Amino acid sequence: MFWKKFVITLFIFILILLYRAYVVFAPDKTIFEPCSSTNDNHSLEFNEQRLRTFQTLLQFQTISYEENNQNFTELKRCRNFIKQHYDDLITKYSKFVQLHDIAEYSLLYEIRGKNSNLKPFLLSSHLDVVPTGNLSRWKYPPFDGHSDGQLIYARGTLDDKGNVFTMMEALKEYLNVHGQPSRTFYIGLTHDEEVARAGAMGIAKYLSKQSFGRDGQFEFVLDEGTIILEEAFPTLHNPIAIIGVAEKGYMTIEYSISLPPGHSSMPTAPTAIGILAHAVDKLESTLQPSQFGRGPEINLLHSITPYLKFPLRLALSNIWLFGYLIQLALAQKPGTNALQRTTSAVTLISGGQTENILPTSASATINHRIHTADSCKKILENNRRIINDDRIVPRVKTCTEPSPSSPYGKDVYSYRIIEQTIRQTFDKDRQPIIVVPGLMLGATDSRSYTKLSKNLYRFSPFIYHHDDLDRLHGDNERMTHRDVQRGLNFYFHLIVNNQLDHIPESKLNTEL
Repeated sequence: MFWKKFVITLFIFILILLYRAYVVFAPDKTIFEPCSSTNDNHSLEFNEQRLRTFQTLLQFQTISYEENNQNFTELKRCRNFIKQHYDDLITKYSKFVQLHDIAEYSLLYEIRGKNSNLKPFLLSSHLDVVPTGNLSRWKYPPFDGHSDGQLIYARGTLDDKGNVFTMMEALKEYLNVHGQPSRTFYIGLTHDEEVARAGAMGIAKYLSKQSFGRDGQFEFVLDEGTIILEEAFPTLHNPIAIIGVAEKGYMTIEYSISLPPGHSSMPTAPTAIGILAHAVDKLESTLQPSQFGRGPEINLLHSITPYLKFPLRLALSNIWLFGYLIQLALAQKPGTNALQRTTSAVTLISGGQTENILPTSASATINHRIHTADSCKKILENNRRIINDDRIVPRVKTCTEPSPSSPYGKDVYSYRIIEQTIRQTFDKDRQPIIVVPGLMLGATDSRSYTKLSKNLYRFSPFIYHHDDLDRLHGDNERMTHRDVQRGLNFYFHLIVNNQLDHIPESKLNTEL
């Protein structure tokens, strides 16, 4: 009798698992149908003239080292090039196009629509780039903008001059083809995203005084961010476009210690450097707690589940049962591990004065990217418990809390328009693309735009493979010619698709 009940119970249990895997998480068939977001079939080509413009933009060494330590000469040259190259947008369309200089080096293009009742939107990108590192590891000089016919190598191709260029070219094409839009929109190009926020804050301040900006009613803000991944998960053959609906927080803490001096011939142990090194080792070897299931990462996994093969589909459709195993699997790679927890990175360390004197002080800087379920205060307390040494004194240098999650789903106009534009742009020459909400791991200018709209999204319309992820802020940063062309068409059609007269009310989708 026992075994009969056991077998029946097991059979029902397995049926529940399979029901969730193949019925609850059934594929959305609409992604395999042609996108019908617009009837506009206009297409932009990445021709030789546009290539030369992009190469020129990439050749400006607009490096940001730290706040107030940037190559301002090159930033000014880059800004002036953009103003001059796109000057015809101002002269030809002066009745409804304006250019505003923001914080000396940033630019804001304002395109006034015919219908003042429609909520405006903002497209944002940035001009500055990170340092190049060891030049000997680059295949081509990082500011040559070298093209081999298929790939363009340069610092800033991915982050973020690819977005700058494709946005501006799409704007130019749109105005030349369609003239004045129905809906007002803005394009913001900031100069210090990598190290500060003066540009973005200046843009936010200006827009907060405009219609719909005063009360945070912009239709949406789209900033650089998450991308399109191919071969992102085992057994998944479709590319995944991830729209960042939330952004991790950012905190930098300096830990320091001070001890009395001494002579190196009669050393005391441990020294200030030794004590600090032990604390740093603890922080590196002890992971912050997993927040799996408490942030946007769960939405991403649920969205791709219907397109996976057995047994991954079974596991991800039953996270209530396999959640711990999924946590362990995500922890195996830095990219997926960062989705589920706050990360810790030792970025600076110093100590000692000379070789024959015991160090009186030492310091180390830790950079945290804070999961949306954590907070600066919580991570600071976690670190205190991990270090467990009152001689180590913390000093919070910067702290930006994680962003709130923006609305997403089929009932949210702004999210849906971005999703449909992605499909319209990328479905033509590859398998149907899966568009999912996700978490932006890095910090973007969108942090400064939170008072303009509740619909803050982060997306860069470029395809990455696994080896491309290391090129972002790394060596041999590059972009394909095809990606540039896709970017041109994505932004062009995003502007076209947003010229609807009727905007349905946004509704927050709380469960996929």
